[in-house]
Amino acid sequence: MGEPIARLGVSELSLVSDRRFPGRCVLTLREHATELFEASAAARQGFVEDMSRAARAIKLATGAFKMNYEILGNADPHVHCHLIPRRQDEPNPRVPAWLHPQAQTELDEASAQQIKARIRELLDAKDI
Repeated sequence: MGEPIARLGVSELSLVSDRRFPGRCVLTLREHATELFEASAAARQGFVEDMSRAARAIKLATGAFKMNYEILGNADPHVHCHLIPRRQDEPNPRVPAWLHPQAQTELDEASAQQIKARIRELLDAKDI
């Protein structure tokens, strides 16, 4: 799901090319579990830590005012979280991302690569 950015403690972070939400990512648990409560305690704890680190890096990389966290799994029954940076200048910044009035279109390649590189750089920093 998306373009790989980084391998974290118990999960993989990938960029979803979405012009509406530059920096939108998916964090996927490596251990298979359909529900978060089915994962081992270590995997659950690690997933929340990975999610926090990834969200902080995405927020810093994109200048988002808020991060949205979506853990659904109806279409893909494996624990994963959509990390969606929100901007004040988008059409409806205070409504759920899934209600965005525009259809998803791909981010231009140069912007996608720049965002991926910045997120990776931030994740490599020891203090994030």
